Amino acid sequence: MPDTAATPVNITAQPQERPDQCVFQVDRTLYAGTLYVSDPEYAREWAPVVAAVLDVGGVKGVRVTHGELLVTMVEAPGDWRDTARRIGAALRSHLQAGAPAVKAGAEQALLGADRVRHLAQQVIDSQLNPALGSHGGFVEIVDSVGHDLYVNMGGGCQGCGSAMATMRQGVEVAIREAVPEIGEIYDATNHAAGTNPYM
Repeated sequence: MPDTAATPVNITAQPQERPDQCVFQVDRTLYAGTLYVSDPEYAREWAPVVAAVLDVGGVKGVRVTHGELLVTMVEAPGDWRDTARRIGAALRSHLQAGAPAVKAGAEQALLGADRVRHLAQQVIDSQLNPALGSHGGFVEIVDSVGHDLYVNMGGGCQGCGSAMATMRQGVEVAIREAVPEIGEIYDATNHAAGTNPYM
């Protein structure tokens, strides 16, 4: 295994359509699954790479998946450049120090709203996205407030004439059956921006 502490860390930042979110692509795998963390105490113990980002300040939560972090701010920055530089520097410093990104057992240690969001994410990863993938579509959780979820539909689902039915009769039903603690599930998709809808 290469010495990642001695290897330069390449990071790119891509502000998202939602002005309070930015994706950070890192040139290495940080976590093999998908983990969302908003609790600083939990992050320090189980997801140190997230703790480094939360320590920048003003960060609501971080979704880590493979080599990507989706950072959601409490308030949208007027200009992402300064905020992205600070987050990128925190990530680079953490990774160059050779510290772990996410510790083994992190998923099982989740509590509260982050645990509920994680359980919903497992339904998306194991059931929904494999089925939607046959139509070139996917769903992703882009935000949560307490036990309420905000979900984006993408690919062939974005702008599809059946999107509302898919959301209400497919996505919501599957998540609620597996995770009864879920509150509201909101479709946060900009369907008008869909470029390749399935129907």
